[in-house]
Amino acid sequence: MIIRYAFACLGSVAAAGLMAQSAGPNLVKNPGFEEFTTPVTTWDQLDRATGWSNANSGSCDVFTDVAKGTTVGIPENELGSGASAAEGKYYAGFVAYKDDQRKNWKRVLDHNEGPFRPAYQNYSEYMQSELSSALVAGQEYDIVLKVKLASNSDRAVSGIGAYCSPVALGYNHRHLIDEKAQVVSKTVVSDKENWTEVKGSFVADGTEKFIVIGAFPAAGMEKTKAVVGADNQRAYYYIDGVSLSVHPEPDVDGDGIPDKDDKCPQEKGLANLGGCPDADGDGVADKMDACPNLAGPADKQGCPDSDGDGISDNLDKCPTVPGVASMKGCPEINEKTKKLFEKALTGIQFETGKSTIKKVSYPILDQVVTVMKENPTYNLEVHGHTDDQGDDAKNQTLSEQRAAAVEKYLEDKGVSAARVTSAGHGETMPVDDNKTAAGRAKNRRVEFKVTFME
Repeated sequence: MIIRYAFACLGSVAAAGLMAQSAGPNLVKNPGFEEFTTPVTTWDQLDRATGWSNANSGSCDVFTDVAKGTTVGIPENELGSGASAAEGKYYAGFVAYKDDQRKNWKRVLDHNEGPFRPAYQNYSEYMQSELSSALVAGQEYDIVLKVKLASNSDRAVSGIGAYCSPVALGYNHRHLIDEKAQVVSKTVVSDKENWTEVKGSFVADGTEKFIVIGAFPAAGMEKTKAVVGADNQRAYYYIDGVSLSVHPEPDVDGDGIPDKDDKCPQEKGLANLGGCPDADGDGVADKMDACPNLAGPADKQGCPDSDGDGISDNLDKCPTVPGVASMKGCPEINEKTKKLFEKALTGIQFETGKSTIKKVSYPILDQVVTVMKENPTYNLEVHGHTDDQGDDAKNQTLSEQRAAAVEKYLEDKGVSAARVTSAGHGETMPVDDNKTAAGRAKNRRVEFKVTFME
């Protein structure tokens, strides 16, 4: 058996409303002592609580409201008053430790001696129950006990806990036992007002079939006095809400999906998406969704297609106007505009060696202005080119100046400056042979390229 850790968590269960958290069902039968084979009437009747028995010759008790006014009533009983159940209606109780003493006869001869001497009987009671199924080797389990020191107890101890045994214990003595509990309180449980939660986890070896509850000195036992009135020399504890369940797998984001199965362990998500979130609820996990805040189909990576042209909005340069893929979702340029731009290649002329536009070119440019005004989604790039005659640097500068001149003309005619850009490429991008006059004429050109508003 591998004991991973064991500890006591002290605090008010009733006030904080704490509940044992588990990944599976409670394997303890009748964990709150709510079921009985026969009504409880007095002390020493633990065996009337279904599934429970004593593990040594000590006799544990059960407290019920049916036995009200008796030694084991609720909320008044011989061990104290005002003790309501931690959960349900009933609870059990046991002597964890008795500070046995006997008269010191030496005091008759020597008055320096005290009136009592230790008796060393170590009286202690243990209760046990068979688990609903044997534990699984290598599986981690959680144990939770809710205990309260009875108000009439005059001792308090540490070492309250639970031992998982392969067999039912049947000791013929009423002393403390030597078994080492898997879960045990490391500090003294002394709260008489509130239920204290003792809990811990361990890894089973697969032989465990019973749970035994009591005080286990093998882990060390600290004893303190809590005397009120006459000293009964006894540490008596009420117990309720016994739980043994499979330890839940780590789940950092708390979405109910164990980290080992969670594809997004740091973010709360959905089981059908492997634990990943889906902010827009479109069935596509956010980490795979190109539009995580806009619902869209899986075949478009979770993005919508507002204009229904088959191109998702995140890739569509004209998302509200149906278009074609070749134009990135924008409408195809009509033939009339294409022919106009082809005509502009050679139809826009400049003064020789200058960037001054000849008036013969105005009609073509005015048609370009009309196209831009009729198509507000268009942006226009103006590209200037030269032939290879003359100095390369001067040709570069001239191409830039001519492209800029065309840009200015369009803007002066009312096309927004935000929709037109220009660039010069000098002689670097010829479309024909610069060795012929005809080729050089084609290379001296202005090209228009339509892009679209984004």
